[in-house]
Amino acid sequence: MEISRIGVLNDAHGPWVGSELDLVLDIFEDCHVDHIILNGDILDFYNINAHGPRHPDIQRTLEDELFWGQEFFSGLRKRFKKTKITMLCGNHEHRLDRFIINTCPAFWNILSLDKMMRWDDLDIEWLPYNQKYQIGESRLYVQHSPPSYSENAAMTSLKKKMDASFIYGCTHRIQHACKTGVTGMVHNVWLNGFLGSTTLTEDHARVFSYTKGHENWQQGASIVTLVDNKEFHVNQFQILNNKAVVDGFLYEGD
Repeated sequence: MEISRIGVLNDAHGPWVGSELDLVLDIFEDCHVDHIILNGDILDFYNINAHGPRHPDIQRTLEDELFWGQEFFSGLRKRFKKTKITMLCGNHEHRLDRFIINTCPAFWNILSLDKMMRWDDLDIEWLPYNQKYQIGESRLYVQHSPPSYSENAAMTSLKKKMDASFIYGCTHRIQHACKTGVTGMVHNVWLNGFLGSTTLTEDHARVFSYTKGHENWQQGASIVTLVDNKEFHVNQFQILNNKAVVDGFLYEGD
């Protein structure tokens, strides 16, 4: 029997993070995950958002955001030297692609995010925005954006895609729904929560002020146990007050 473990996290929205991101990475390290999947929106790109002008009190520049990303990815590779790392780009990473295409198309592919973050040099596998990623040969996939953003997004998404199970990000909420199909096969959808911070500083609060319903976001991540490359079991854990319990151990962030 071959067993591997895959850590899945998303929506850190760097540099607008707290200590929850480090807490999840501590858990992944202690659990000796064989593979880390970054399921989109690791970077925020607030300065080039399409929701109107940025808040005048926020002085963080695009250069600062890119520097945070470079430090994060290089630090991740140094920490997890032999671990497979996969980056699935989310809608916030796509902000940069869209900005370049709309404002300076001649620089497309020269200023691409994968080159600026040095993913190839760091041996980080990466996929463009919203591509789905299959876990081994199982019927479990990881994808950033779900088919539904409704209040009951997990079940609604499940009804729209009943041919497999999915772990999604993007909604910043933690949900799980399951349904048994006519063949007796059980399908699942997990929404994985959020790892940024809306309260750490006044700037953090301003960055997310344009987003409706952010008071209803939850924080969490998942660890997938894969058996013989086909059978999967998902342990989704929630972070409350910067604490999480995984494998019977209590983890506390700074």
